[in-house]
Amino acid sequence: MALTFEIGDPSAPKGHAIAYFRSGAEILATYVLILPISMDMGKYLPPLLASQLGGMAGDIMGEGMGSFAAPPVPEQVESLDYLERLARVRGDDLVAGGSLASGDVAAAMSEAAEVVQEYARLYDTHTKLATSAPSGETLASELREPTPLTAGESDGGGRVEHVLYELMTERDKLGELSKLVGTMRFATERNDTGLAEETDESIAALERVLPERYWAAKVRAAAKDVSYNGAMLAQLYVERCYKLLGDDFAAVQLLEKRIGDFL
Repeated sequence: MALTFEIGDPSAPKGHAIAYFRSGAEILATYVLILPISMDMGKYLPPLLASQLGGMAGDIMGEGMGSFAAPPVPEQVESLDYLERLARVRGDDLVAGGSLASGDVAAAMSEAAEVVQEYARLYDTHTKLATSAPSGETLASELREPTPLTAGESDGGGRVEHVLYELMTERDKLGELSKLVGTMRFATERNDTGLAEETDESIAALERVLPERYWAAKVRAAAKDVSYNGAMLAQLYVERCYKLLGDDFAAVQLLEKRIGDFL
């Protein structure tokens, strides 16, 4: 599953996020939490109950539980705007988990669990990189070697950004693209021209360093489309990027069929 970060950075998750889903016109949400210290909930169960549950205790409570969604089944909230305001006030990430089938509790719980797993994976990757990342001095020395400017690329902030993107792994580039899509939609929906232009330049820089198979130009166009179709296309394009990265070509074909429904 590919998560779209509408607030926050997929390359540096905070460890706590509001995750929302669309079910028709409804917005459903849950809270995803990554515990800094894992805990075994079985230790806190009464001995009699623990013995009766046996191995089920771990399944129910989570073996060495370190991440979870509460509530486990996303609940309806008043609006996406409300979630955005709440996330900013609390300092949470805000992530889009896709669509849910109305009334299917089992499917909703499963989708929420997938969001938890993917968010926890991103968080784990970030924390591992953070503890083994090169110092600022090392990174600065890597940037001292100039790279040729491409046509239309300015010397300055855009060039530095381009160089930084070149240093990223393909997965990190897609994570940055996902973050920028959320930023672009936030800017265009609020008519923040300055932020929209800045974000568009960043996506353009990513477009130059990403292989064409990721359809970065289409992602860029969809991100600027404030319509419902634009929102769905942006999300589907980003999901397609991650499926391509994982060589899941069957999923890519299904996503391309869904993309066709919104074109």
